[in-house]
Amino acid sequence: MAKRATIYTYPWDLSDEGIDRALETIADTAGLNSVSLAQSYHVSTYLLPRNPRRPLYWGEEGALYFQPSDTFYRESPIEPLISNVVTSPGYMSKIVDKIKTRGLDFTSWLVFNYNHHLPQRYPDAAKQDAFGHTNLAQLCPASPLTRDYALALCREIARQFEPDEFHLESLAYLHFNYGFRNPKIAVKITPLCEMLMGLCYCRHCLDRAGEAGIEDAERFRAEIAEFLADELAREPNANDTQPLDPATMAKLFSGRLQVFIDTRIEAATSLMEQAVDIALQSGARASFFGGRDPIRNGLDSDRALREVYMVNGGVDTITETIAANIADQRRAFPSDTGFSAIVQASSFADAGAFAAYVSGLHQAGIDGFAFYNYGLLRRVHLEWIGGQRHAWS
Repeated sequence: MAKRATIYTYPWDLSDEGIDRALETIADTAGLNSVSLAQSYHVSTYLLPRNPRRPLYWGEEGALYFQPSDTFYRESPIEPLISNVVTSPGYMSKIVDKIKTRGLDFTSWLVFNYNHHLPQRYPDAAKQDAFGHTNLAQLCPASPLTRDYALALCREIARQFEPDEFHLESLAYLHFNYGFRNPKIAVKITPLCEMLMGLCYCRHCLDRAGEAGIEDAERFRAEIAEFLADELAREPNANDTQPLDPATMAKLFSGRLQVFIDTRIEAATSLMEQAVDIALQSGARASFFGGRDPIRNGLDSDRALREVYMVNGGVDTITETIAANIADQRRAFPSDTGFSAIVQASSFADAGAFAAYVSGLHQAGIDGFAFYNYGLLRRVHLEWIGGQRHAWS
């Protein structure tokens, strides 16, 4: 039985190269059966070695790569940035139609809460730290603005493009330093301080905390801020740098921290469940990429991944540990959820090393392959991929 073998792809690489030519390379040269196409994406700066128009592309702050319908704008309280690569209303539809006509599986790759544009325009949708400062790279899944926008986006994708699969990324809370730009961090930060600084204390998170039984949630936030101010100024000792112990965590701040974390789990997990439901109701599959830590990301994997057919993730490149690493990661999500390896061919020294790795994944029983990324690779890397098509065909 053929496995899903997809390649993460940016729309500008297809349109710049020529859609038909690019899809021929994906299907024939690389031997793949699926395209995971970015339709909502975060900022990056891209070196595109084969792109005939822009070998270096300065990406936008977090944009959609299609023109939404009037229905979307009625449903969404947030007006997203539309990328300047969208040169016509039918820009994305043309790409998607050609993917389907070619007989390739079409996956809508959607990035949600990692966004540098929307927090500045809609601060009530953004995370806030304990000191009351807006996170300029992350949206908060407890905010009604964020939730309504995410679900409106999923419905719009289903209506306009009818994907075979929704690939959901950064739909939960994100960890402390996700999205930092040219960070200037010159001192050690303890695991506890890093965790506390990564939590969100916006009014929506505090309201949920109050409903869960934390009396005076604003005072709780102030206590966290006071604690952080003292701890960040102090040089940590050896004990401070030990991993967080769940039993100790449960007692911190008179047990209120654990209650607060539980409310985050409900906020993020319920949003994930709703997005997956939209995908399934449209007749598509749902897959996932991202952190699943209940404390940092707020996800209960048993609930969030219950209806998710595939998790994409990295796997050890050491041949001897591939099988054990796959088994270890699989234990973290429901037994019915498959595991697909994210593989970047250009990270291997040569075709032989790449072939040995793909063979190791195949022999270890990996459920699928997700190659990264069409526009970032040279043609020789796509040829390496095609040379291993027996692993999924």
